[in-house]
Amino acid sequence: MAKPFEEFVSELNWQQVSLLLDTVQYFEDAPKYLALPSVDGERISVPLLSSTLREILDTLSEEQAFEKKRYTFCFDWMNEGQATAQEKGFVRVTLPDGKQVTQETVLADFSEV
Repeated sequence: MAKPFEEFVSELNWQQVSLLLDTVQYFEDAPKYLALPSVDGERISVPLLSSTLREILDTLSEEQAFEKKRYTFCFDWMNEGQATAQEKGFVRVTLPDGKQVTQETVLADFSEV
């Protein structure tokens, strides 16, 4: 099975991430894929949880709500190079300071918004 998305870079600001977090919290019992803008102008569907979005939000300043920072998103299968029967993997987000956030993900738990 193909990965849900290939590695990409997104420039996000506090306002965008705050709105995404509100959306994820609203659908907490039924997680959704979120459409994130890539620097290439595409919209990429990414399965994100509120804990991951909070870590991204912590790197941004509400006082500079429209200042964008770069984040790299990628997905890896739990078993290197192959999908598992339950389609488990990891969403990895590289923050502007180089720190990496890893979110364990069961793709079947997420649906399109």
